[in-house]
Amino acid sequence: MCKSAIIFLAIVAAVASFSQVLAQNAQSCALATGINFNQTAFSGQWIEVARNPASNVSCITLNVAFWNYNYLLVNVSHTSNAASTLVDVYETANITLQANNVAGYNVRLVNGQKQEYVFVKLLSYVNSTYLVGCTYTDANNASTSAGFILGRSSYTPEGVKIANNDASVSFSNFQNNTYGNVTQLGCRASSAGQTVPLTLISGFLAFALLLIKA
Repeated sequence: MCKSAIIFLAIVAAVASFSQVLAQNAQSCALATGINFNQTAFSGQWIEVARNPASNVSCITLNVAFWNYNYLLVNVSHTSNAASTLVDVYETANITLQANNVAGYNVRLVNGQKQEYVFVKLLSYVNSTYLVGCTYTDANNASTSAGFILGRSSYTPEGVKIANNDASVSFSNFQNNTYGNVTQLGCRASSAGQTVPLTLISGFLAFALLLIKA
């Protein structure tokens, strides 16, 4: 075997070994250290642009506001399934913030009489455009966990890819170059029996968010 081929194979082996080490060092959502939720820069509208494993719903939008510096108020809207672009599920969450908490929060999502709990961690805030985080419902069962990337309206596919790949180095919920895009194209919401573009009601949702009390 020629010397150049041997060198090439050695490089490939070294890269593979390094990648394996990184994967082994990546932390699960339950063990990962997050970032503080209490940052006013997080206010406003976010859309979920990627998730791993892939999301089973589409058109996920969050409107976020702070109340008295002690509460994080969130309105979440999305479709009933991944194949639909009709937004017909609306949930709210009111998170009581704790000083310097980087361990995440057990968040109660309320949809009318229905409610569910999911543990949420924010892991990184990237270029004022992306929020990378993870969720789980059972800390001892990795199959209940998922990684997500939220983006501002200025997000780009390349930016999502970079945020995902950077997260994959440290967190096991993310895999290099592998993630499910969350559909955001053609999203619409039902209003009085008619469908309207989702952007027309997002302002109302943001206003309603401010009316939520602890």
